[in-house]
Amino acid sequence: MSKATFELYEDAAGEYRWRLRHRNGNIIADSGEGYNSKSSAREAIERVQGYAPEADVLDVGQASFELYEDAAGEYRWRLRHRNGNIVADSGEGYSSRSAAEDAVNSVKQNAPGAEATD
Repeated sequence: MSKATFELYEDAAGEYRWRLRHRNGNIIADSGEGYNSKSSAREAIERVQGYAPEADVLDVGQASFELYEDAAGEYRWRLRHRNGNIVADSGEGYSSRSAAEDAVNSVKQNAPGAEATD
């Protein structure tokens, strides 16, 4: 039996949100955003249920590169600040993960000494 329950609710703005509440009453996670429909919020809960068990835990310093596969099946990267904001992105898709990793390595190698021009 789970020690937590997903609560789905409508907020004051009329958006749907979820929170994961431990049986002791503490909120251990929330949606962080509102959804236009109850079904969209339920789908978000299902994604958390599916992704959370196998998700990696990342120890992020100032920033980290994130590699992902987009909807078209291409690999892309994003540089995220530790606050979650995107600082930079690949701007294009790559046909393989290794090509995207090469691009990240190129940014890491070349950005520090690159001159900024107007």
